[in-house]
Amino acid sequence: MDNYFKLNFNFNNNQVEIINSSFRNKNLSIFFNSLIQFNPFFEISSDINIEEIDKQLINNISLEKILKNKKVIKKLNSNNRVNYKAKKFGNKLIENLTFESNLAYGRLNFLNEIIVAGGVINCKGDSVLIEEYPRLNFDCIFKIKDKKKIFRKFSISKKFDKNPINLNIKGSFNIFNKKINFKKINIGTSYIAKKEDMKFFKETFESILFDEDFFNIFKISKIKNFLLEVI
Repeated sequence: MDNYFKLNFNFNNNQVEIINSSFRNKNLSIFFNSLIQFNPFFEISSDINIEEIDKQLINNISLEKILKNKKVIKKLNSNNRVNYKAKKFGNKLIENLTFESNLAYGRLNFLNEIIVAGGVINCKGDSVLIEEYPRLNFDCIFKIKDKKKIFRKFSISKKFDKNPINLNIKGSFNIFNKKINFKKINIGTSYIAKKEDMKFFKETFESILFDEDFFNIFKISKIKNFLLEVI
């Protein structure tokens, strides 16, 4: 058990307002406010602040299993905002994260900002989760001001110039088939990936990062091996 759940709520006018509530155990600590509406349709709006999270908890999530519940997903309507700020940066890659999502009738739209050591990553995208083989479309911009700082997090000690990186990547994930397709890879105007380059990145990404479930892409060890292969 060892789960601690604090819930404060008001019920009125066909809606439940959850305020100043929390959940915590040895792997996760969150605080949240939510509004659950029952009429004219069921909808949840939540603001969630993550205090602590064990990265192993994320690695154990199977997105594939979640997406198999298509009847449930189709009935969910939600707007969520998730915030995370590391208490101690130390050797943590992510210092701050904001994730916003909208889910309606199986269609997901998302927007996030991730502050990492040395820079910031902004992504937006969408997916129709109730399709037989759902694809997750993404458009991400990596603004890296201090390359040395971010690569130090992966224990990569190569020499880098001091020029910032503005990297734009567009593409899509085929979640069930564990495939990725790149539509665009640009570093400003100084580098525009050609067809053969994108084929190399695709094959390397799939063999190193996308050989397990979706969330395992974000393992530090995998990202390090991928970076060593492509830089």
